[in-house]
Amino acid sequence: MKRVFIAAATGCVILFIWGALSHLVLFIGSGFTPLPNEDNTLKTLESSLPKQGLYFFPGKDFRHSTKEQETAFQQKFRTGPVGIIVYRPVGGDPFSAQKLFTQLASNFITTFILAFIATFIQLPYWKRVLLISLLGVLACASVSTIYWNWYEFPTSFFLAQIADQVIGFFLSGLFIVHISRQIRKPSIK
Repeated sequence: MKRVFIAAATGCVILFIWGALSHLVLFIGSGFTPLPNEDNTLKTLESSLPKQGLYFFPGKDFRHSTKEQETAFQQKFRTGPVGIIVYRPVGGDPFSAQKLFTQLASNFITTFILAFIATFIQLPYWKRVLLISLLGVLACASVSTIYWNWYEFPTSFFLAQIADQVIGFFLSGLFIVHISRQIRKPSIK
């Protein structure tokens, strides 16, 4: 188990550094466009949105809607505009210690799972690295596809997320697989 923790910690550092490099230097996974007429839009948001939250438009109460409300929602959805707003009325530090710690903790949980899995894979080194890299695709297929398909996040954003995850999993996988040697199961004869 000690090797799993060391592999996870090493993979975590690699994944964290890759994340910083990919988002702050290479801009992989950004895909964001500055808001046109930002000052006017922000004034409207400040006066219209009551609190922090995730807002979807056209709006709908998905739990309690009448047939007429459902018809109106579908008509508005078809004719647009349609979107999502993640809103926080109070500013903050984009790189706060809390955000960095949360990311680091998330990376450690991810790499711990990867290191644990890597110890049980009975394959040569490069095939285990490939398998860990494919788990990056799995993560995107499970979560990012939902955002791309249902909420229409841009395809460029979706593809960048896949590239970011696969490269990050590959780089951390190189070290994880090396450090967390597979556990040899005794052969039964």
